[in-house]
Amino acid sequence: MKKHVLIPLNENKLPLFVETIGFNPVQETITRPNGYPYYHWIQTVSGQGSILFQNQQINLTANNGFLLLPHMQHSYRNEQSDSTPWETLYITFGGMMVKEILITLELYQSAFFHWEQEAPISTFIMDILKQSEETTDSFSIRASSHVYEFLLLLKKYGKTYKSSLKETNNLNTLYSLIDWMKSQLSNPDVGLDEMALFINTSKRHLNSLFQKNFHVTPYAYFVNLRIQQSKKLLLENNDTTIGEIAEQVGFRSTSHFVATFRKMVGIPPEKYRHLNGVI
Repeated sequence: MKKHVLIPLNENKLPLFVETIGFNPVQETITRPNGYPYYHWIQTVSGQGSILFQNQQINLTANNGFLLLPHMQHSYRNEQSDSTPWETLYITFGGMMVKEILITLELYQSAFFHWEQEAPISTFIMDILKQSEETTDSFSIRASSHVYEFLLLLKKYGKTYKSSLKETNNLNTLYSLIDWMKSQLSNPDVGLDEMALFINTSKRHLNSLFQKNFHVTPYAYFVNLRIQQSKKLLLENNDTTIGEIAEQVGFRSTSHFVATFRKMVGIPPEKYRHLNGVI
């Protein structure tokens, strides 16, 4: 019997939400030429299945799972030669901060994972489903915290086979660039030139590499980091002026900061501060 956690009504406002979570005792064949609209995790409980992704067939046995980014073409099916069912667990999820969370955890890629049998990731989803039978809170924000905990477990216990040494090196380079970006948020002189210089490549190659892996330009990602930091500063100290915060996150003028904040958040920084109880 499948179990589901339905998508919350306020999904667009949540940093992380669960669309569905469940156990499938008889996993059927699924073909998605246009992928799935949300992030999608599937793992094997028992039996054996396979997933076809980017012209590669990958077998999923016990202690194996696959993380798919949205809209990535794929299919999966039972690979048992007899009538033995393929039992699976799955989570589909989304949210405003999912990309940032996955990038921070160095998990932002469609990838095959495996782990040791005793690792808690083996039973985590099933444990959540059992808990939901004992409480009336199964459709609340609690599900979001469960998904975040799951991603932390995947980071800690999951091991992935990189498709090539070149891809591994590229991702490691980009993650080191992101760490550098975080250390340069207050520096108004950082632009694409400085980013490309940091990883010793051309601006064109950096843009191409960043967009291929993270589906956003490096500068747009850098601006997003600045706005996220400004939110934190806005709520930490109501004595800090908007102009001072603008300077601390690398904007040369208060007006540019306010305009960028309003465009990305939907409201000006002063209103954001007031709506969160800081007066």
